[in-house]
Amino acid sequence: MTNPRNHWRRLVQAAALCLSLAACAGAQNASTQNAAADDPAPQPSGWKAVLIAGDLQERAFDDAVNAMADKLASYGVPRANMTVLKASAIGPDAASRANVRTALTHLDPGRGEGCFVYVTSHGAKGRGLVIVSALMFLSPADLDQMLVEGCGNHPTVVVASGCYSGIFAEAPLTAPNRVILTAARPDRPSFGCNAQQEYTVFDRCVLQDVEAGLSWKAAMDRTRACVSKNEAELDVDAPSEPQLSIGADERGLRVFARRAP
Repeated sequence: MTNPRNHWRRLVQAAALCLSLAACAGAQNASTQNAAADDPAPQPSGWKAVLIAGDLQERAFDDAVNAMADKLASYGVPRANMTVLKASAIGPDAASRANVRTALTHLDPGRGEGCFVYVTSHGAKGRGLVIVSALMFLSPADLDQMLVEGCGNHPTVVVASGCYSGIFAEAPLTAPNRVILTAARPDRPSFGCNAQQEYTVFDRCVLQDVEAGLSWKAAMDRTRACVSKNEAELDVDAPSEPQLSIGADERGLRVFARRAP
């Protein structure tokens, strides 16, 4: 009889084959091309955030969620509105199955607020992103169900950083109220996951180029240019091609823009 823990370990090791090249993957989502985001639409008055580092094989995942928490704080998101979960942590800060589910289903944005979810980890083709402490892959279907419960129809931004993460920019996760950024196409790895890197390529570019006040399309255009430059320097065989989906209700949504008083 197969030992479930050994079976899980083999799955995670398979996902981590992207490790030497990648952090973590289809044609480009059509909504990327149609998401002109210059409309002066009302912006959320505040944000509730969940940041998850799903694996602990490299510090890059922990470093990325720490940096993202600092970035959100610089945009005026209170630390009390953020839940940061890590595979390397224990207790209430651990990226366990129960903690991940509780954090996502209890985002509970107030009237006029939005949700922000950032997950960085290894990924496996067709499975999702590794949440190693939970012995699970976080799949688009799982995340969709939790966000329906936790965020409802509130504006919701998801950043899925990992190999083959392009499946997060497809149904069932796509919805009119959601903006989704992924590190790669569904069939491609992403790059830069190794002990010499502080962040993966995609995480570094998101942290550098997603700036408050930009449209999400403009932010992703800048991120893609950064990723392409880094991948050219790495001389990768097949570029990751990060994906973007912008729901019809959020074409005017801007990066953590504050609502005018």
